[in-house]
Amino acid sequence: MKVRFTTDRNSILRIDYQLLPTRFGEMLTAWTDAGELCFAAFTTYRGRGQVMRELTALFPAATLHEVTDRRRIFDEKPAAILLAGTRFRHDVWRALLEIPCGETVTYARLAELAGHPRAVRATGTAVGSNPICCIVPCHRIVPAAGGTGNYHGGAEIKKALLAEEGAQIK
Repeated sequence: MKVRFTTDRNSILRIDYQLLPTRFGEMLTAWTDAGELCFAAFTTYRGRGQVMRELTALFPAATLHEVTDRRRIFDEKPAAILLAGTRFRHDVWRALLEIPCGETVTYARLAELAGHPRAVRATGTAVGSNPICCIVPCHRIVPAAGGTGNYHGGAEIKKALLAEEGAQIK
């Protein structure tokens, strides 16, 4: 899978999006006109309206177009993704992409892996702002105190994702 990082969110002028059912709940996915997945978020916990506002805020210059071609990210991984954010967030998201399926790490460990060991809180914020859930596996980050912690898509979906991967939770 090709991963492209950008800090220029205003260069994306058209985004096609779709709402589709998944085995974990409804998801909104969005694609650039170059065919890159640029956004994926569950709507079940926060609602469609909030998720659409997040997509719009992420790409403020883009015109959004709803499509119905049903590109299912759980059935076939995208060939390319676009991650739009700050350089710090890029570091955190790169580190997330390196966490193997079925494994979890703490926020502190992720901060180390991202090259910012003293920025644990900022790392947590970057995890929470991950624009492509599941593909960029923010669900694999857990609190040092144990349990699964929070998840942008809802704690139940996070638990289901981790269970499907066979992750051991303390």
